[in-house]
Amino acid sequence: MNNTLEQKLPGQKPRLNSIWVKRKTRVLTSLLGPVPLSLGNRLRCLFYRSILGDLGEGIYLGTELELGGAKGIFLGAGSAIDNRVRLDSGEPDGRIILKPQVLLDRGVSLEALGGCLEIGEQTCIGPYVCMAGPGDIRIGKNCMIASHVSIYANNHIFTDLHTPIGKQGVSCAGIVIEDDCWLGTGVRVLDGVTIGHGSVIGAGAVVTKNLPPFSVAVGVPAKVMYRRSDATSKSVPVKP
Repeated sequence: MNNTLEQKLPGQKPRLNSIWVKRKTRVLTSLLGPVPLSLGNRLRCLFYRSILGDLGEGIYLGTELELGGAKGIFLGAGSAIDNRVRLDSGEPDGRIILKPQVLLDRGVSLEALGGCLEIGEQTCIGPYVCMAGPGDIRIGKNCMIASHVSIYANNHIFTDLHTPIGKQGVSCAGIVIEDDCWLGTGVRVLDGVTIGHGSVIGAGAVVTKNLPPFSVAVGVPAKVMYRRSDATSKSVPVKP
């Protein structure tokens, strides 16, 4: 019989391709990651295009960018990725999708872990924000996520008293943050939560339940103080 390797080992070729991409990713990020200034950005945009799922035009890629599952990472046009950012899609099933003009500030860590992590147009993610699946995380457009925010779309199961918690698995309901939301410094968003359009979450709050649109919420756990849509605006006279 003259069977080819692909016939004998179905699915082996994609696996070999994946191993090659991982090795190429390590080589490119090691060589080009530390190169500073505009030269480094031009080189990274030129060569990382071959390993990423998509790389739009006019993107800025900072130094020491760490990539995992690069083929599952899609960067929209005009986005900016600052220094020491970590992106890990959890490929082959996972995806990280940045729509056009997304900003990831220094030290941001995004790990889809096999889920889908999508950030909408013109959303800004502040320094040292951490997000992780494997539940889906979807953030709308024009959002502002301040520094040190944590968004984790998973929750450990701990019902069995006789099994270590780390061996009981996780639940993954997913998280949605709708358009035009502002999350203050140090906010924690737990799995299964939807934050409605136009909401504002005060610094240090822990969001454990769904919040309706235009909420202003603070505290641990976060409670709605009032609705922006209900607030009466008062004009302030301007002194000459």
